Formats: sequence, C-alpha cells, structure tokens
Amino acid sequence: MLRNMVPLESLRKLEIFSGCDDKLLRRLSKLGTEVHAKTRQVLAREGLPGREFYVISEGSAEVMVGDQVVATLSTGEFFGEMALVDGKPRSATVVACTPMTLYVFDPREFFTLVSDFPPVARRILKEMAERLRIAQEATRTERTAG
Repeated sequence: MLRNMVPLESLRKLEIFSGCDDKLLRRLSKLGTEVHAKTRQVLAREGLPGREFYVISEGSAEVMVGDQVVATLSTGEFFGEMALVDGKPRSATVVACTPMTLYVFDPREFFTLVSDFPPVARRILKEMAERLRIAQEATRTERTAG
C-alpha cells in the first residue's frame, strides 16, 4: 500500500508538533496519512470503537455528545486519543463543519507518537487533562443547578 507522507512544512505549522526539531519532524512525516473530509462527514461516532487519532491540518469540526455540540475543533487541534488510550468506545461524535485536511494515525502510529516523540506526548497529555477538567466542571455545574 502506498502511503501519503505527511508534508514536513504542514507539520511544522501545527501546535501539537511545535516542540519537535527538524529531525523529529522528518521521522514524524513518515507516520500517519493525510486524509481529506467533506463538510458534514462523520469522522468519529460516539459509542463505536476508536481506531484512529486525528490531527486537524485545515478546517473545523463539531464535537457532539448525544445531540449537544460541546466543542468546536479547528486547525492544529486533535481528537481520538482517549479511545486509543483506554480502549473504550468513542466518547463523542465528531463531524466536519467545513472541508478538512487531517493527519490520521492508526493505533501503532499513535503509540509511536506517544513513546518516541516526547514533545507530542506532553501536548496530548496536557490536552487530555484540560478536557477532563472541563468535563468535571460541567458535571459540578449540573449537580449544583439540579
């Protein structure tokens, strides 16, 4: 199977990879596949197994839990890490709001990112912690309002 190498210049522009030097970026460009999505295309579906980690190169997407939009993701942001880390089904549905370019990493590539690219692992961990705090705060707010 012929792989689309991820363009080095595109990687350099994305915050998740900003801590990587040129040597790491060259190695990173050999992981993942560039994928294009159409507006309204479902990229991940809540409740289904997660088999990919996505980094948005261009475009935006909505994150939905049930029928409620809980976040909008755009260039430089990522999703799909939680289901790969814990092996549980997707916690949300992600739908493209615009045409998108994404870099998609399969589980092996994702775990290579986490183990061999420390700056990327730190960004992923930081974002996961931030998302967890936001979810906890939302739960607290719901309890006090109800």
